[in-house]
Amino acid sequence: MPDDIPNSRTSPPLEDPSLDLVAQVAPGGEPLTEPGVSATGADVVVAVLAAGHGKRMQSDVPKHLLEVAGMPIIERVIRAGIGARTGQTFVMVGSNMADLEHRLNMHDVFTLVVQGPPKGTADSVRQALMRAGDASWIVSLLGDSPHLTSEVVDALVERARSSRSKVTLLTCMVDDASAYGRIVRDHLNRIVHIVELKNDEPNRRHGRTEINSGVMVLDAAWAHEELARLSMDTMTGEFLLTDLVDAAVRGGAESDGAWPVQAHVADASVSLGVNDRMDLSESDARARQTIRERHIRNGVTIIGPDTVFIDERVVIGEDTVIAPHSILTGTTVIGRRCEIGPAAVLHNARLDDGVVVEQSTVRDSGVGSGTHIGPYAHLRGGCHIGQRVHIGSFAEMKNATLADGVKCGHVSYLGDVSVGEATNIGAGTITANYDGESKHTTTIGEGVFIGSDSILVAPIHLGDRARTGAGSVVNRDVEPGVTVVGVPARPIGGKDNRRRQRS
Repeated sequence: MPDDIPNSRTSPPLEDPSLDLVAQVAPGGEPLTEPGVSATGADVVVAVLAAGHGKRMQSDVPKHLLEVAGMPIIERVIRAGIGARTGQTFVMVGSNMADLEHRLNMHDVFTLVVQGPPKGTADSVRQALMRAGDASWIVSLLGDSPHLTSEVVDALVERARSSRSKVTLLTCMVDDASAYGRIVRDHLNRIVHIVELKNDEPNRRHGRTEINSGVMVLDAAWAHEELARLSMDTMTGEFLLTDLVDAAVRGGAESDGAWPVQAHVADASVSLGVNDRMDLSESDARARQTIRERHIRNGVTIIGPDTVFIDERVVIGEDTVIAPHSILTGTTVIGRRCEIGPAAVLHNARLDDGVVVEQSTVRDSGVGSGTHIGPYAHLRGGCHIGQRVHIGSFAEMKNATLADGVKCGHVSYLGDVSVGEATNIGAGTITANYDGESKHTTTIGEGVFIGSDSILVAPIHLGDRARTGAGSVVNRDVEPGVTVVGVPARPIGGKDNRRRQRS
C-alpha cells in the first residue's frame, strides 16, 4: 500500500496540513523558510511560558503535557507560535519538564530553557530575552492556552509592528471575567491598566468585559530594560509581566502621539486556559467540535457528529462517511470514499481509498484500497493489508501481511504471518505463533486454500496453491499444490498424488 493517498484532497490538521513541526528543520539543523517559520519573522522571538506545575489537575503528568483532542496542550501553543511567521521559539519550563523535547518528539524546533524555582511570568520572559540576541519583538504565550491559533498570533504581531507600541495585548470580550485581569481604558479609549479580580470592584465585571488573555507582544529592547527594573509583587512573591503595562503608561505617549499600549481584540475562545480537569474537559470538547466542523467543510460526511471523536492530526479524504460512535485518533489517515463505522476505532491507521471499516478496530496498521473490514474485526499493530481484501466477523490479526484479494471471513487469528494473493482463510483458522518462549512466523503462498478450523503451527511455510482439510493441525511445511489433512496433517495419496497436484 502506498505511504500517501494520491490525488486526494484531504482535511488538514490544524491550520496547515504541512505544519509538521519536526519537518520544519532541515537535516543539518537549518530552519526551513516554509511552512511555518518565515525568514521575514526572524526579528520576532517567542517565549512559551510553561513553568507552572498545575497542581489543581491532580495528576502525575505535568499540566502542559495533558492532551486536548489528542495533542499535548503545550504542543498546540508551540504550533501557534511557530506558524505565525516568527523566528526562534523559547519554551520556559520547570524541572518537571526537562525532557519535554523527548516527550513531544520534537527536535530542533524550539529552545528549551529549564528554569530554577519559578519567579513569575516577567522573570520567564526576561530569561528568554537574555537568549534572544538582536530580536526586535518578543511574543509571550501561555503554555496552557490550547485554543490559540497562528492566525491570532500573527495578527497580534502585525498590530505591534504597525503601531510600534511598547506593549501589545491580546484582549477578548467575555461575559464572565472572574478568571482574568480586566482591561481599564481612559476617556480616550486608551489602555491604562490591568486590574486583577482580587483588587477590583465586583460591579465593574458585570456584563461584557474586556479582559487580558495573558498573551502579549513586547518591544524587546524596551522590555529588556524595564524587566530589570520591575519590583516583586508583594502578594504573590513573583515578578508579573502585566506590570509592564503600568511601566509603559508611566512613560507616556510617543513624540508623535502614539500610545505605548495597544491591543488586538480576538474571539473569547482563545483566552480559555486549562487549570483543572473541568477546564480540560471543556477544552477537549470545544477542540473536537472545531475539528469535526473543519472536516465537514472539507467534504467529509459525519453522521451524528456529537458521537464522533476525531483527534487533531487525523486526515480524512473527500466523500468519506463517518458513522456514529466512531473514534479516530493519533495520526490516522483515511482516503477518499471510505465508510467508517458505526463504532469503528482507528488509531494511527492508514486507509487508502474506498476502504470499509464497520464496528472494528484498526491500530498501527495500513489498509489498501477497496478492502472491507468487519464487523467486529481487530487489526493490531504491524498489519499491512493489500487491496480488495475481505476481513470478516471476529477476525483478529497482529503483525500480519495480507496480499491483494485475500479472504479471511470469520473467527480467525492470524499473527506473525505473511499471506499471498487470492488466498482463502477458512473460518476458525489459527496461526499458532507462540511456543511458550518465542514467537515464530507463518508464510502462506498465493492461491492457498486453508480449510475451516485449521491450526498452522509456526514456524511453517505453505507453498502456492496448497490446501488444508477442515480441522487439520499443520506442523510441517506444505509443498506447492499439495493437499494435507488430519491431525497431524499429512499429504493425501502419497508421493504420486503429490506429483499430480504439483503438475
